[in-house]
Amino acid sequence: MVFRKERSRVAGNSGAKVYWIDDDWCVDVGCEACGGYRMALQVPDELQRELAQARAQAFLSRVHERGGCLACEARQWRERGAPSDGDSHVWWDTESHEWMAWRKLPGARSGVSVPLGIRSFWASQEVRAAARALWSSDRIPLRVAAAPGDVARDSTTIYYDPGVGRWKLHAACFDCGGFELALTSFGRGAVEAACDEGLGCLDLIAREGCPNCRTVRERETARESDEPCIWFDTQMRDWVLWQPIEEFDSGITLPLGIGRFDARRALVYRAAAGLLFDSQLFLDES
Repeated sequence: MVFRKERSRVAGNSGAKVYWIDDDWCVDVGCEACGGYRMALQVPDELQRELAQARAQAFLSRVHERGGCLACEARQWRERGAPSDGDSHVWWDTESHEWMAWRKLPGARSGVSVPLGIRSFWASQEVRAAARALWSSDRIPLRVAAAPGDVARDSTTIYYDPGVGRWKLHAACFDCGGFELALTSFGRGAVEAACDEGLGCLDLIAREGCPNCRTVRERETARESDEPCIWFDTQMRDWVLWQPIEEFDSGITLPLGIGRFDARRALVYRAAAGLLFDSQLFLDES
């Protein structure tokens, strides 16, 4: 996956005149060929005009003047489509204001561009990870959001939560409405690791079913068997073990202290077996 660089250099814009609109600072980028376009600067504070001015000037001098007009490139993608080298690409759509990913279709000369759901031009790390995740073969498509507010409830997405400093996975589900999983990847720069971890969780969900649906069933459905059972509880965010209590019609649910959904199942089963053995030993001695 590459960033396409077939744009021609354009004449410099004289100064960067920024203005506040739609809760963000923006700059108008001029182009004699297409008429230009508006670029949102991702500075959502109306008092940060100087920061917006600096970012606009940097964009005009480093991206627009050196790399060429993004609107002209977007028009080429819409009219011509396939690049000359046939490799996968990402490109910024100045009409929808989001990143797009293009990939050649297997067995065909043409390809397809699909939105990545990332509306920040500046989120380059998230763009690379999102494009790789979207085109991963034999897996549920995974999106990468640059901010929690960009997560669509019907889309499986990883996103960075600045409140806790770690990445999270929002897994969509038609039956329960979806759920959140805290990943072990810390820091905004760990997007690639979070992407791999999210894809691993999706593989497990595809094989084992939705853990949130399982949690609801285990918590709300009356049990017809006295057999111990193990599941990942999305409300406790831990693997848990339910075991019956002798001489009673109910049982008890105990956490195993394993907070990762993608933990090796052998580790989970050993922890459950150890807990069952210790519990039985305690009951026999009491």
